[in-house]
Amino acid sequence: MARVRLTTEEQQPWIVSGERNISEEERNKLRRGELTSEYRMREPGGDDFPQLVELRYQPDSEIRLHSHDEDEIIYVLEGAMRINNRIVGPGACLTIPGGVFYGFHAGPEGLRILNFRPRNDTTFNLPQGAANEP
Repeated sequence: MARVRLTTEEQQPWIVSGERNISEEERNKLRRGELTSEYRMREPGGDDFPQLVELRYQPDSEIRLHSHDEDEIIYVLEGAMRINNRIVGPGACLTIPGGVFYGFHAGPEGLRILNFRPRNDTTFNLPQGAANEP
């Protein structure tokens, strides 16, 4: 039987991406702005229910070109995001199909977003040959 689940901010601690237990190979994929980002898993997702992650980025952080296996929707809560040649702020919504490569920069005051995916997805795919780029 399906149930309504409720979680609150107090139940979801912030985790610094670079402080979690990841392999050296995974760590080498990430840049400084990605390693200092913080996230909290608001809803982990599964095979048949959606994932929701809240993320915070330090001012001027760069998130390198990457893709995810699943489609995603990014909703900007605070700060600004530069994606391509466009700057978007609170209330902006980006829809990104799975497999599409994108990257972005946080604005000078940082960035806080919500990231929705249709099911659990922790992939972070780099373009061919990009694994060792700084």
